[in-house]
Amino acid sequence: MVDSTDYRKWIERAEQDYRIANIIKEEDLHGVEDSFCYICYQAAEKLLKAFLLYNSESVPKTHDLIFLLERSKVYDSSLEEFFDGISILNEYAVSARYPIDFETSRTTKEAEEAFEVLENLRHEILKRIK
Repeated sequence: MVDSTDYRKWIERAEQDYRIANIIKEEDLHGVEDSFCYICYQAAEKLLKAFLLYNSESVPKTHDLIFLLERSKVYDSSLEEFFDGISILNEYAVSARYPIDFETSRTTKEAEEAFEVLENLRHEILKRIK
């Protein structure tokens, strides 16, 4: 399967993830914090890939948000402000997706922080694309 080269399709998928996260957040995060953090991570990945495509770069075959952010900074260095938040979201690629014996689950506070990072990134990426 080949990923789309149309940045708008990546935005559409990111918006679906964002919408799902919003619905969960409004309903109740309790008990779904791990999955919620993973959804936030997924939306951020799609937003960064959309940004790269918008700037005429192919989508790297990676799920590493830090790598995607570094590539994105080539086109807009002000995205550096997201480094700390992206670093946190990047941890959820695996740790929030699969059960791990030695690690605790994400907390509601961590889930709320993940959503805040996503919201801020979404706002800035959409502002730069539109």
